[in-house]
Amino acid sequence: MISHRARDKKPCCLALIVLFILLATACQQRESADPIARQTAAASRLPIQPAQTPTFTPVFTPTPSRTPTATPTPTITPTPTPTAHPITIAGEDWRESRIGPPVSSGNAPCGVVDLLDFPLDPPEGISASGGGDFGRFRSRYDKFHAGEDWWGVRGRQSFGEPVYSIGHGLVTYAEPEGWNRDKGVIIIQHTFADGSVFAGDKEFLSFYGHLDPPSVLLNPGDCVERGQQIGQIGRPLSSPHLHFEIRTQAPYQTLTGYWPEDPSLVGWLPPSAFIWSQRIRSSPGVLWAKPDALPYAFEDNEYVGLFNSDSLIAETIITLQSLQLTGINLQDGRQLWQLESEETGSVYSALIDERLPIVYIADRSGRIQALSLSGGAADPTVPSLQPLWELELDVFGRTNLLPLVGGGLLIAVNDRLWAVSSEGLMLWETEAVGGSIPWARLDDGLLLSVAGANGFMGTADAAGLDIWETAEDWPENSFPVTAGSRIWLYNREGLYQLSLESGTAELHYTLPRGLASLGDVVGLPDGGLLLAHADTADRRLLAFNSDGSLRWERSYESFISGSVRLVEQNGRVYLMNDENNTVTLYAVDLNNAVLNQIFIGGTRSDNLGDSWVETAEDYLIISIAGGNMVALDNPR
Repeated sequence: MISHRARDKKPCCLALIVLFILLATACQQRESADPIARQTAAASRLPIQPAQTPTFTPVFTPTPSRTPTATPTPTITPTPTPTAHPITIAGEDWRESRIGPPVSSGNAPCGVVDLLDFPLDPPEGISASGGGDFGRFRSRYDKFHAGEDWWGVRGRQSFGEPVYSIGHGLVTYAEPEGWNRDKGVIIIQHTFADGSVFAGDKEFLSFYGHLDPPSVLLNPGDCVERGQQIGQIGRPLSSPHLHFEIRTQAPYQTLTGYWPEDPSLVGWLPPSAFIWSQRIRSSPGVLWAKPDALPYAFEDNEYVGLFNSDSLIAETIITLQSLQLTGINLQDGRQLWQLESEETGSVYSALIDERLPIVYIADRSGRIQALSLSGGAADPTVPSLQPLWELELDVFGRTNLLPLVGGGLLIAVNDRLWAVSSEGLMLWETEAVGGSIPWARLDDGLLLSVAGANGFMGTADAAGLDIWETAEDWPENSFPVTAGSRIWLYNREGLYQLSLESGTAELHYTLPRGLASLGDVVGLPDGGLLLAHADTADRRLLAFNSDGSLRWERSYESFISGSVRLVEQNGRVYLMNDENNTVTLYAVDLNNAVLNQIFIGGTRSDNLGDSWVETAEDYLIISIAGGNMVALDNPR
């Protein structure tokens, strides 16, 4: 039974409970306002600190601080549909336009080579594995591998899978027990119409070992066609696989598949690289392709830039190959010079000065060097690469070099940023700038987008760093780009329009949250914009007019996966797709929303570097990671 006193207390208790709830709500509202206050405080400009003056530089005078303006509330556009209409792909008949049946001639009774295919799963060998172990030293044999090992769709269970001729040719050797316990061998001689640009001869040999003896039905003197089945994978002493060689000697001998020295020095060539090089060199619009000598150990390749000088032998593409600065003739692809690592150490980053004939190089220990690109006294057609000055920074890590407009450079290492003049004078320094720094060139400076906990948007020039937009955890891969008089920023959430006058970033077009690292953005000559965006539901291209309105939107999900890169050259826009060690280049028809395939090249190397495409005068320069560097002449 409840007493009267207890019943009398119930309204009081209820009142106390209501009062407690109101007080708690007020506290929560006050606490929720604290992050806003903290964010407002964080929006102030990061301090630029005076740099430690090196012994070789004059005393540095810090630049004054600049005050950012507030960011207005952006006007958010509606999110587009989850998927877009598919884009049209054209030009995929490139293969059909280059192949044909063998035609006998005096020096090629079985016909000349039109296009080379791969020996398993032709033409590209996509479902097959292997093909990247040429020239590797095998300790159990104490020799170097003179070919490549290939497995079919079933991997180590590849017994009985078909093997195909890589091209039109004449059988010079066919024996079911050619390698005894390691089974059958077939050798085919192939002839080029105009001589081999690889080996200096018109003929070369393809070699197929470890074939199942009952499948070897060809005889010496037989003609075979490209893509014709010539046998099946057998059972050697090891697991079933194909031993595949390309060589220029021994048309009637099996040899052993291994050699006591580098096989590329005595008549063997890297098979997969050889095939891809032939396919690339015979492609329309290809001016040249490297490597000329087809080394079996491919190198990482990073583009530095194009250097023009009347005093030197030619316009020069400067790259980093295997951490060495290298100059390549733009017209023919010949290597003109290379800076040996014994002189400077390994080069991890390089940059060409905007004003003077200088190239800056950096290693991982914080050493920055400026080298002269002017002709040397002994040979004025070759850059001297003489050291002009050196800067030692007290840091260790990946160094990013960015150009200062008008000459000089920005140096970004870890969370620090320095500005240095062309003469080696320290201009300013700041800390807490975050990680990677995508940038865009402005008329009088750089627009920077710094990711990380101290992320910001701002501008940098020789006078200092002006931060006008800050955000905690600024997203990585926020790409700034200029198009006509407009400045844009693309990241995983959408397209922003930037205003340098007010120091603001306003969301212009919302996109489904995606991975900006798989997309790209490029400004168009008419002030428009082309954007590639990848999200969980779709991968799409979006073209914008110069006024910011959407011109068209198309999906490429069904045709292209992997990463894409967009470049603009002479009013034309190109899309490069890098997928499964294969690079495909498309010309973008902006008027009709069509991708025209104009080039395809690849590699079977296990090199894990990045492929890239860059513009150089009227050429597109493509580097296929672990494979060829290619120049396309004014592609359409």
